[in-house]
Amino acid sequence: MLWNFCNFATMNSAQLYPLLLCLSSGITMCLLVAGSIFLLRHHRSHQFQRAFAFTMLMLSIGFFNNFIVLTISDENTAAFVNMLLILYDYIVVGGYMIFVVTLVFPDRFSALQLSLFEIPYLLAIIMYAITRSPIVYPTVQIYTFVASTVLLIWGEYSIKKYNRMLLDNVGDIEHLNLKWAGILLVLMYVVQLFWAVESLSNQSWFTVPTADSNLLFDTLWCFITIVYVLFILRKIVQQQVLVDEPSPSQTNSEKDSLLPDETTEGYYKVLNTIDIDNLIREKQYYLDTALTLQKLATHLGTNRQYLSNFINREKQKTFYEYINDFRVEAAKHLLDGWSNGNEHSMEDLAAMSGFNSYSTFLRQFVKKYGVSPSQYLKESNK
Repeated sequence: MLWNFCNFATMNSAQLYPLLLCLSSGITMCLLVAGSIFLLRHHRSHQFQRAFAFTMLMLSIGFFNNFIVLTISDENTAAFVNMLLILYDYIVVGGYMIFVVTLVFPDRFSALQLSLFEIPYLLAIIMYAITRSPIVYPTVQIYTFVASTVLLIWGEYSIKKYNRMLLDNVGDIEHLNLKWAGILLVLMYVVQLFWAVESLSNQSWFTVPTADSNLLFDTLWCFITIVYVLFILRKIVQQQVLVDEPSPSQTNSEKDSLLPDETTEGYYKVLNTIDIDNLIREKQYYLDTALTLQKLATHLGTNRQYLSNFINREKQKTFYEYINDFRVEAAKHLLDGWSNGNEHSMEDLAAMSGFNSYSTFLRQFVKKYGVSPSQYLKESNK
């Protein structure tokens, strides 16, 4: 019997489908567990990393439902167990909600507060297990749709607000900004919307009649799951959290050299009389890849708020644009002294100019000068 089941040559499509389905589900499940263990062992500094690790773990258990349902011969029992497993999938949805909240507001909420996202789904499973009421599933769908809509609107607003704050306070936002999370939030919402509409309309648009076609769809779903999980995994390993820096006490030498008094009017008056641009060039503060508004204010011996107002009002720029202009200017100056036989690469040039990544350097250079650094070097050496 076992030999016949494992002998691919003698199998028909009805036998081959469950075997390959379990194989693709098993591979996906193992990769999800491995990713979860990797995060919990090596990258668990922030709440959103731990939240996604547990979400992956719950998702991996969800893929095990293919093994469970295929072992049940009684049709009514299989339908009952299948509905419980579908309701379990919504616990994974709750895990994604927790992940989004902790990503936008890292390390802000307690575990008890975050567990509120899962309580409705746990109650739904208990309710259906006791009553087998057909109302439970559509109620869960409607609740999830409403909660997802609120989360999408709130999340997109919060992400845009956070990214704007970064531009006004940080000189390098490469691994701080959450633009990728905003795109991911929309994609997750669209998938949830299709799932809800399909379920409530009692029409399956994605299930096709033949076992071979079902196998293709289910295998594709496993592949998509692996791809998006690996994408999120890579992003949250790289993701950094901006820590609000307390304003340090300034030394007497800083105050004597730049600030004649400590009044608010005095701070702003000094900022308008000092040639801050030349001071930044002379001291090369822009070479600090982790430069923030607070750090620069401390270097200048002034107040963060008034330095921000000065940059926004007088320079008509964000802090990010202001500092990167100095970095690009420094890169251009270095290029002017290079020849075609220079041993340094463009990546070296980016690092020497204060950029943390070549992609940011390239984008800022093209924005300011209209050509790439390589093209500029070729044209200047003609």
